[in-house]
Amino acid sequence: MQQSGWLQRYHVFLIFVLSLFGNNLNRSCRAFHTVGTTNEIQPTIHQSRVLTPKMTATPSVMKVGLPVGGDIFNLDQWQAGGITSFSQTCFAEYWHDLPSIVSDTERSDNKDDDIASAAIVMDPYNFRHRMAMEKCLIEHTGGESIWGSMGDVKCSKHTRWGYAAQLDWQYRSGRFEDPSKWQDDDAPFDQITTKTDTISKRSWWGKMNLSFSVASYCGAADAGLVPPISLSDESVSNDVGFQTCVGIWKKFWETDHVAFVASYSSSKDEEERQTLTVALYRALWATHTDIIKSSVQQGKDLEVILPKEDRNAGLGWCTMVELLSATNWPLLSLDSLCKFGAGYLPTARIAGPRTLQWLKENRRMEYTTANSLYQLKDAPEKAMSIACGFFGRVARWRFAMNNLPRSLHVLTHGNPVQKILALSRVVILAAFPR
Repeated sequence: MQQSGWLQRYHVFLIFVLSLFGNNLNRSCRAFHTVGTTNEIQPTIHQSRVLTPKMTATPSVMKVGLPVGGDIFNLDQWQAGGITSFSQTCFAEYWHDLPSIVSDTERSDNKDDDIASAAIVMDPYNFRHRMAMEKCLIEHTGGESIWGSMGDVKCSKHTRWGYAAQLDWQYRSGRFEDPSKWQDDDAPFDQITTKTDTISKRSWWGKMNLSFSVASYCGAADAGLVPPISLSDESVSNDVGFQTCVGIWKKFWETDHVAFVASYSSSKDEEERQTLTVALYRALWATHTDIIKSSVQQGKDLEVILPKEDRNAGLGWCTMVELLSATNWPLLSLDSLCKFGAGYLPTARIAGPRTLQWLKENRRMEYTTANSLYQLKDAPEKAMSIACGFFGRVARWRFAMNNLPRSLHVLTHGNPVQKILALSRVVILAAFPR
């Protein structure tokens, strides 16, 4: 029987969220990892210094199955979850070799005016430079006392890991390359992909990500939380749309984030800390939604260059943000990515119908994700509004949010009886919100 109305959109949402975060049955039975530790910290304001980024002279090689630190990066496991070591993540291949914007040894008390006033030059169209900005935001906007650690990797509970994972996926899948050069192949993903670090200025995905990585860093720098940088491409710095996004991020960093750090570090009560974390995520998703709205308008000229199949997937992903915001989705940390999975977003750019057919035959979960994105792209505004309101009511229940991965798995992959029981519980929670 064909579904209609909000129930159809609800089902699309369940499929996509599960495919995005990849929680399997055993791991989804556990509650999501609670952000926070018990130590106090004080917000740190960093002085900028002149640093020389490590440039990549030759194209970097990104391989699935490449040995890293004694472990193997397995794409399927990264998507599905259950990772126990940072060396098994996609980041391990390059994390410790990224350009350094600030470090413990470089952040000295040198008050020399020339050094203090200078800013490191970063290339906004270089993958490693963008990832270096994410790394700096992760490590220097709160510290390990709030965000914890995973071995020698700092701040593993930070919200920016979700953004870093998106950056890696877009790069790894080839979406940062010039769309006019994409080939609609029968075998678009051979598990060994060689790329340069350069992000094409003709890439819609690269343009969209600019508003989340580079603009976010510049906003944090304007808020005084991380060192200022100078962008090597003045066209970015002078772009009105980019500066609009910088302003949106600055407001988040200097108000919501700073207030969170101050309140969290002074609190000893775990319940209060969890409430503060939920409030931070709510502010983050509101900011994220504003950035999406602004960036979609800025990227209209590049949007038309994309093949229809990948363009519709991208626009569906933009629509998906409305539902993630409505649920105040809390699984953006590295800990959550490792535990529940980085998700089943298409590992091949969808250059045409042949690529889509290849996904259907070889990467079924990714094909399901693509189709869910297409449906979200075409979802009527009224249906999305109803769906967002529905999930917003459910998300007010703390225990429902804690069990969200398990509930989504049952609603998507359970048998009919399990689905009916799970859906009944969700409907009851929506009918009687807190």
